[in-house]
Amino acid sequence: MEFAFIISAVLVLGSLAYIIHLFRRDHRIRSQGRDVRALVEDVRLVSTNDSGAATIKYRLSWHENGATKYVEGRDTISAFHSSKVQKGCEVAIRYLDDDHILFDFDN
Repeated sequence: MEFAFIISAVLVLGSLAYIIHLFRRDHRIRSQGRDVRALVEDVRLVSTNDSGAATIKYRLSWHENGATKYVEGRDTISAFHSSKVQKGCEVAIRYLDDDHILFDFDN
């Protein structure tokens, strides 16, 4: 009984810690990141879920200080916004560094 309680507590606390980490990450990108208009070089569908959201793998590029910057990543976007992230389209992103990118569909 004690073992089950300990495992349950660890799972609940771990889940809460992960959710808090995601919120802090998004807040940091929104507050410290900069707005960039990026060209979608490549996009591939990885998976979808029952609500229609799609997990994609993407490659973006933009010009910065006379050089072209390339960034690759993976993200889950809603079905409503999936038409905006197609090869050859420009998208607005919040860029903090190569590991911290957030699509900004509000612009």
